[in-house]
Amino acid sequence: MKTLLFCLLMLGHAGLSNHPVNNSRLGGLSVMTVDPAASSIDWKAEKTTGKHNGTIKIQSGSLTFYCQQLAKGSILIDMNSINVADLAMPDKQKLENNLKGDNFFDTGKFPSAKLDIVSVNHQSEKTYHFVTITGNLMLHGITKKVVFTADVSKIANDKFSAQADIALNRRDFNIATKNFKYDTFISNAIHLHVSLQANKATEQVTSL
Repeated sequence: MKTLLFCLLMLGHAGLSNHPVNNSRLGGLSVMTVDPAASSIDWKAEKTTGKHNGTIKIQSGSLTFYCQQLAKGSILIDMNSINVADLAMPDKQKLENNLKGDNFFDTGKFPSAKLDIVSVNHQSEKTYHFVTITGNLMLHGITKKVVFTADVSKIANDKFSAQADIALNRRDFNIATKNFKYDTFISNAIHLHVSLQANKATEQVTSL
């Protein structure tokens, strides 16, 4: 009953704001599973002498939808999968080992990072498929609030895809702060481009 009332309120608000809402599953709640093979994270970091980039794998996750709109979710990230894309061996392996070491992400102690989506503002952007996401990111043993815009490129009963650019301050997560050389010559910003796909929806339609 609460979910149905929530959906009715959303539909009424969408009618006033000219934001289209699919009401084919009025009163519906669904959970989709994140597809790690079809999802990815690209990272980029800069230093005074240049920059590096690479990838990190998404380990698992699930997304919850009300009335076919993203409402919350949780995504687990495999920090041991950090890959450097702009170097060749042996420099590639050397930097990857360094990033996994205690000067940076210390993946032996913190093998996973986690993003919990706590709220999604569907009315925050002029174009309806852009949403503002607020979440809690746990990285390097530290949890911080993050806010970013996501582009929802596809949403259906059985598939969801979106992408987002997220900028993090490494100092907020105590990354590369204990080594004077790294702390001085590496930029504070870590840039992430996240491409996410989820599917295999399990629909639970509420009724009066």
